[in-house]
Amino acid sequence: MKSVIIAATMLLALGAGHNQPSQTHPSCAFGLPLNPVQCRRLEAGPHATTSSWMTHSPGTLLYTSQPLLGAVDVWSVSATGFKSVGQLSVGTGNLPFGLTVDAHQNLYVAISTFGSGTPSVEVFPHGATKPSAVYTAGLKAPIDVAVDGKGTLYVTNRFSAGGGGCGASSGPGGSVVEYDAGSTSPSRTITGFPGCPVGIAADAKGNAYLTYVYYPATGTFLQSDVIEYPRKSTKGKPLGLQVPGGPQLGGIQIASNGNLVIQNVQDDATLNQILTFPPGSTKPSNTIQYPGTGWGTGFIFFALTGNRIFAPAYIAPNFSFIVSTPAEFAYPSGRQVAVQSKLGGPFSYGFAVSPPK
Repeated sequence: MKSVIIAATMLLALGAGHNQPSQTHPSCAFGLPLNPVQCRRLEAGPHATTSSWMTHSPGTLLYTSQPLLGAVDVWSVSATGFKSVGQLSVGTGNLPFGLTVDAHQNLYVAISTFGSGTPSVEVFPHGATKPSAVYTAGLKAPIDVAVDGKGTLYVTNRFSAGGGGCGASSGPGGSVVEYDAGSTSPSRTITGFPGCPVGIAADAKGNAYLTYVYYPATGTFLQSDVIEYPRKSTKGKPLGLQVPGGPQLGGIQIASNGNLVIQNVQDDATLNQILTFPPGSTKPSNTIQYPGTGWGTGFIFFALTGNRIFAPAYIAPNFSFIVSTPAEFAYPSGRQVAVQSKLGGPFSYGFAVSPPK
């Protein structure tokens, strides 16, 4: 993941120095070669806040992480779209990735680092600008988080911030660290799965579902699947999902009816889709295909609540994985409902939704 951030930073620098159109606004996406319409969508965005925004945002809230800024943007969601209501800082040099919200609407943020600092998961109560709890024990490079109905916290933990350990010669590339409700000390650690852990989800019964990617020896295809772990068990069962055009599975959510809803990258990392697998099925019952105008091609994580999906939408096809903005899509049709017209940072990465209190 560290290499992704470095690559994104390099592309931003390259874009600022080459093929810059004369009509580009000075504040437009770090000088990337965007047209005036695209630039107008980027002229303003979230602002850092030191006071509670809860009283100003009684409705649905959307959280989006900004790894390059060390921050989490907070949006109020309505029928007319998105409104910025604040930005939570996790500190310079920290990389916020996956997000989740528990039953009490506390926000959990998976935070990796560039080498200095302490990898952690920070917990922000609804409306708070400072964390009420910080998890550090057992964490090396957190990338995603989930909380089940009993308050157990699950963290997918990379072997290193750079994503090392995925290859056949280097062994497992990380772990899933679990914390029982009320404890910041690890209760269980899951290891022994192939490659690198990516997304994690947990159902109301406490069963956990892990996506992973594995880069085997040269000449063989990338492997990816979902492993199901019963509550409090470190022994999992691969689901053997049949994924068209892949698989390279990432973010995972559980629908209200128990369906697994999973992001997949297909066609050599150029196309994205969201797949729905009913309980017990290895074949998707529904596919939301990247159509060329919806979410960006480089996203991993998304949020699902009821019949609403929140995921990135790009503002420029050539830079979709580093310049994107939050959008809402209907589920399961994938129809685009709304797109945030102003961007506060390079790209939206992790997503979480908090329903009205």
